[in-house]
Amino acid sequence: MNKFINENLLKMNTEEFLSNIKKAFNEVFSNGNIEKINLMKYLSEEKWKNIKKCGLLLPFLPEKFGGRKNNQFEIQEVLRIAGNYGVPITLRTGIEGALVLQPLVEYGNQEQIEKGLEMIFNGEGGGLGITEPNTSGSAIAKEMQSYYEYIDENTIHVKADKYWQGNSQSDFLLVAAKEKKNEKISKIISLILVPREYITYDVLNSEGLKAVRYAVNHIDADIPAKNIIKLSENKANCLREFQNIFIRSRLQLVGMTHGIMEFIIKNIINFARKEIDFVQNELNEIKNTYEISKIMYNYTCNNISPEKSVADKLMEANILKTLATEYTYKAAQIAQKLLGAKGFETGHPISNVAIDFRPFTIFEGPNDMLYAEIYDQFSRATTSEKKDGIRINKNSTIYERFLSDKRFKKFENTFINNIINESNELIKFLKNHTLNEIDQVKKVFVGKILARLFLLLQSESDNVIKFLMRDIRKDIIDFEYNE
Repeated sequence: MNKFINENLLKMNTEEFLSNIKKAFNEVFSNGNIEKINLMKYLSEEKWKNIKKCGLLLPFLPEKFGGRKNNQFEIQEVLRIAGNYGVPITLRTGIEGALVLQPLVEYGNQEQIEKGLEMIFNGEGGGLGITEPNTSGSAIAKEMQSYYEYIDENTIHVKADKYWQGNSQSDFLLVAAKEKKNEKISKIISLILVPREYITYDVLNSEGLKAVRYAVNHIDADIPAKNIIKLSENKANCLREFQNIFIRSRLQLVGMTHGIMEFIIKNIINFARKEIDFVQNELNEIKNTYEISKIMYNYTCNNISPEKSVADKLMEANILKTLATEYTYKAAQIAQKLLGAKGFETGHPISNVAIDFRPFTIFEGPNDMLYAEIYDQFSRATTSEKKDGIRINKNSTIYERFLSDKRFKKFENTFINNIINESNELIKFLKNHTLNEIDQVKKVFVGKILARLFLLLQSESDNVIKFLMRDIRKDIIDFEYNE
């Protein structure tokens, strides 16, 4: 499967490989070329393919399929490097790497993988078709209406409408659908590799992210049955495997957000007037969000592995997704504000970052919904706890559960633990509320507090600790206001 991959890229060590990626981006976005690129429109396929030929997606591809050796750091680095050139660039890298290539090679058979890799590395790549116009956020629930049914043993008819798919109009989509049999749609989800020739498009005129082609994709066609990727044949629980696509994607997302944070800092220092005290205060806010971003980035590099399941990391994935996007969006908003009128000038390096980035707080689960899920995952027994016969007493306080949860305890930091214990306001809050009294609205605010505590335990900077404690106090006030 190496016929479309330069084997010299596989022989490079990590430092050489990443330097090669940076060089590829610099050639496309150099001062001489940047004037010819308008990311408020689209990066040409020719330029994108040139970057991919330099190995951009190889860290996402397992070695047995012709990719690089398993290295989570390389995955995070290519996403971070891409983020230094704008939101759409790292988003497209993430779509093709995490949402298309990784599921394809994990669940596809050899023929499907070869066909998909050919289009990814030699063509315009692909996208993942999940959400639908009429169900949107209920992407994987019973509301999904996309289906396929067998015409004969070699042919299926696919009927699907997919909404807001990045890389729409590329060579193919991996389309999520359920089998229809005897006029009934099953609950089991499969992925179908659908080439562009079977898809029609209504192009979406989005407010931002114009450099990532979005559309409503319509499929109503007979296609070869061999294009079905049946998750149920690969794993015992296909829905859980389907969810794992997004767990891994959320964990890796921090590579994208960290690169965007670097892009913001690199550009804002060239325009902000630092001699003004309030401006300096706002720049410090951006700096603190960047330091928090580094904590999340390091966590992913050190605790996630491409070849290992991430099924046990749902709470951590939701923490990284919510806080990485929340703080990066905050930094983008501050940067745009500091630019004044320039912040709304088309073509300015910072002008479109905030509007391009805002959907990150919504895509792959709106943040408030994920904060509530963080609380749910915290208040339930983990897989390892269930194996040990441990049950969570719903009458216990949040503080008692916090002390028993190994996901928090593994960060042994006596200094931070002392800070938490000395914070009367926080400890009082955690001790005053039991697990069974937290309703749907309160879950959101407790989820925010737990997410920040997860990062606080990994903090080493006094400024970051103060910053996170300040935000935790705000979350407590929001909780009490909504009681």
